[in-house]
Order: sequence, then structure tokens, then C-alpha cells
Amino acid sequence: MSRKILVLMGSPRKDGNCDCLCSAFIRGAEEAGHTAEKIYLQDQEIHGCLGCGACGQKDGNCVQNDGMKSIYEKMIASDVIVLASPVYFDSWSSQMKAVLDRTTALEHNLGGKTFYLLAAGSSADAAGAETLLECFRKYIHCFAEENEGGSVFAAGADKISDARGSEAEKQAYALGREVC
Repeated sequence: MSRKILVLMGSPRKDGNCDCLCSAFIRGAEEAGHTAEKIYLQDQEIHGCLGCGACGQKDGNCVQNDGMKSIYEKMIASDVIVLASPVYFDSWSSQMKAVLDRTTALEHNLGGKTFYLLAAGSSADAAGAETLLECFRKYIHCFAEENEGGSVFAAGADKISDARGSEAEKQAYALGREVC
């Protein structure tokens, strides 16, 4: 069964390490017969959550009129959502964090979707992504039927192209091929 995949690329660097992992994941998924769309969050106008609670009173409609409107629609229409972020101070990039906070408006619409995490950071090993992985799991746990598809961390990714040809890139490709 073909799945519709949305990749939210939360790194401000196009063609960097996270983007490399995203491209490998997408390549694997498309070869397996799925469709995928990648959104560069850096290119979107996304404001921070106002904490006003209006979305809870308006059937999930946020009062802000920005780039999140189209992202909301694409998240709802997708079967699989891939969150890709560099590890910044053990957590998400600011671009990704803004999107995740704003999805409070969609909380009841994201159950049953499969989520993946793709991350890169300068830490020498996977321990550098432990806090981010925990944040990812706590985030998807907010939904009634969370489903963790898997995760990949490109360790030692200091320079913009360190993930190219790495074991992490191969793992991201394999993870994309295994989407079901």
C-alpha cells in the first residue's frame, strides 16, 4: 500500500547533514512505491504559538494566518510524518520547535500517523541525540495512537557534508524503504 509521506526539514541549511538524511529517506521511500514531499521550514513564515487556547475552542483552527495553514493541511493528509532536525543544545532546532508547538491545534488529528526522526549533530556518538530522541517520543506520545516508525542520528556531523556517504545516510535510506 502506497503511503503519503511529509518530511518537515527543520535545519536552516539546505544540502546539509539533515537534508542529506531526508533525501536518502525519500529516495528509499519512493523506490518502495510511496510518495513524499519535503518542506524546508526555514523557507516558511511560521510564528510561535501564542498560547491563547483558541485552537481548542475552534475545532483545531489556529488564529494565526501564516505558513502553518498549509503545513496543517499537509500533516492531516499524510500517513507518515518525518521530523528532521539538527541537534541544538540537546533538542530541536528553533524552526522545528515552532512547528511542533503550533501542532497543538492538530492534536486530535495526528493520531494513527507514523512518525520518524532524522537528526544530525556534532556529538561523537548516539548519546548526543538521547535528549532529542526522548523529546521526539514525548511529542508523539501526545497523540492518541502514536506510532514511532524509527530514527536515525548522524553523529560526528560537524561540517555541512559530513553525513554524505555515512552509515547514517544508508540507515535513512533503508528506513525509507521500510515504510509501511
